[in-house]
Amino acid sequence: MKLLGEECLDKLIYYNPKRWSKVYMKYTTKCDIIDNSMAECFNSWILAARHKTVITMLEEIRVKMMKRVGQIREFCDSWIHDFSLMALKVLTEHTARYMKCSIEWNSDTGYEVVEGHFRHVVDLPRQTCSCRAWILKGIPCPHAIAALHHKRLNPMDYISQWYSRDTYMKTYS
Repeated sequence: MKLLGEECLDKLIYYNPKRWSKVYMKYTTKCDIIDNSMAECFNSWILAARHKTVITMLEEIRVKMMKRVGQIREFCDSWIHDFSLMALKVLTEHTARYMKCSIEWNSDTGYEVVEGHFRHVVDLPRQTCSCRAWILKGIPCPHAIAALHHKRLNPMDYISQWYSRDTYMKTYS
């Protein structure tokens, strides 16, 4: 971090690392995004309605939400698998990366996976990897995919239920 400059480092250290560092992120949400884009997106989405009277504004937001829920249901019907397209894309990217990994079995449950200069420990029963990508996103990282393939297991079976069609539809029902 010092390569970025002392001034940049000082400004970054000023803020609480629990607010910006993935090291401190909770892993129950299965999302590794650390910004407030969702609130900004919603505010821009309702911008036209915000300058109207309260009843008119709420009615416009209600109608927009109804249309959005309908679009999301149609989108979900277009899925070719039980998982979201984004989750499948991430899994595909990780599968391509896993081909560059070498794997060493270190016990009944653990694997050591080497990718480049880095060594990661994968624990399949706990569904964790020392890179923390699997537990943060809920999608097997390249190291986990290497371990799963070594045990002849399907990585699709280890994608979090948060990316499933059923969970997606429950959110919008």
